Amino acid sequence: MVFVSTAILVAACTASLGATPGGETVALRTPPRIRVSERSNLSVRENGRYTGLFTREVTGHASEQTSGEYSGRFFVYEKIRRDAHEVGRLIDRSTAGSLGICARTLFHGDAPYPFIQDFLALPPGPIVPGTSWKAQAWTLINPRSDEAPLRLPVTVAYEYKGREEWNGELAARIEAQFATRYPLPPSDDPDAPVVDYAGDVTLVQGSHRVTVMLPDSGTQLVFLRDTVNERYQFADGSTMEVQGHVLIFVSGGEPAAPRISAAIEKHLDRDRTHDVSVDRTDVGVRLTIDALRFRPDEAVLLPDESPRLSGIADVLGPLSGVRFLVVGHTADVGTREGRIALSLERARVIAEELTRRGISGDLIDLEGRGATEPVASNETEAGRARNRRVEIYVVED
Repeated sequence: MVFVSTAILVAACTASLGATPGGETVALRTPPRIRVSERSNLSVRENGRYTGLFTREVTGHASEQTSGEYSGRFFVYEKIRRDAHEVGRLIDRSTAGSLGICARTLFHGDAPYPFIQDFLALPPGPIVPGTSWKAQAWTLINPRSDEAPLRLPVTVAYEYKGREEWNGELAARIEAQFATRYPLPPSDDPDAPVVDYAGDVTLVQGSHRVTVMLPDSGTQLVFLRDTVNERYQFADGSTMEVQGHVLIFVSGGEPAAPRISAAIEKHLDRDRTHDVSVDRTDVGVRLTIDALRFRPDEAVLLPDESPRLSGIADVLGPLSGVRFLVVGHTADVGTREGRIALSLERARVIAEELTRRGISGDLIDLEGRGATEPVASNETEAGRARNRRVEIYVVED
C-alpha cells in the first residue's frame, strides 16, 4: 500500500464548548499552531488470504499565516508487518495541497489527506444528549497504489452523546457511522455528488463507526477513532479486505518557533558553522547546511565538515520538546531514483553524525527529496554545490 501526503491549509473558526440554556453549543477550537496525527492499524487480506498488518502514521504541522488560515506539511511513515517481522519497507513522502477546519466542520477541502473530509458537520445551534442529524462527507479510497485516490461521497449519521470525562477533562462525545459504496447508485438529482475517478478500484463496500471527542480545553482539540471494515475489488479481478482502526489526533497551542529560532541564533558559533542559515517555515525552524562536501556521488562526508556538525549539535542538543527532521537534497545529476536514494543516504549520514555528538536517534526523522527542490541553477558547478545541501527542521513535538 502506498498513500500520498500533503501540505495543509486550515481555515480556523475559533469557538467554545459550553452549556447554554437550551442545551450545549458544540464547536471546534483552533489555536495559532496545529499538529495533526493520523495512525492506522489495519489487518489486510488479499484474494481471501491474510497478507499482513498495515500500519501507518501521518504527522502534519500547520502555522497561522493570515486571519484564521494555516499552512504546513504532512509526513507519512508507512510499513507492513507480519507476526512482528517486517514484510515491507518504510516509505516516507510529503507533497503539497490544501485543507480546512472551521467551527463546525473538520478537514474541508479536496486534498488527498486526511482520509475523511467535510466530516462532523456540527449543528449550528445548541444540542442536547440524544440529538441526531445527518450530513454528507467524503472519504478517500487508495488501498494499494500511489495514484490519485477515489474520493467517495458518504452520508454520515451523527448522534450527540453528551459531555463526559476524557483524559482527565470534560469533552463532548459524538458517535458517527457511515457506509461506503462504489459505484454510486444512479440518481436523477442534479445536485448529487459526482465522482471523477479513473483508477483501478472497481468496487468498494464497507462500514465505518467513528467516536469523536471534543475536549473543553487543553492542547488536545479533537480525537477521532474510526473502526473500519472495508472490501475492495480491482480491475484485474483481485480483491482486498481491511479491518481495524484509524486514530486521528488534532492538537495545538502557541507556536514555539520564535523561542527556538532565537535560541539557535544566540548560541550558533559562526566561526565553526559557516554557510549555515536559519529561517522559520510552516513546518518548523530550519537550519540549512549549504555546500556540504561529500565524496563525489557518495554519502561519505569529507573530514573537514566535522567542525560545522559539532557546532550545530552543540546548539540543537539542549533544545527540549522538539524533534529533528533531516532532509537531504542533491544536484540534478543522474537518474531520479539515484538522486532520491543518494539524498536519503546523505541525510542519514548527517543524522548519524548528530547522534555521535549526543542527540538521540529516537528524535530524528529522515527524508530524501533528490533534486526536486533546487535553490540554484544546475547549469554551473557553484549552483550544483548549493543544491547539494542538507536541511534540519526543528519541529515542535
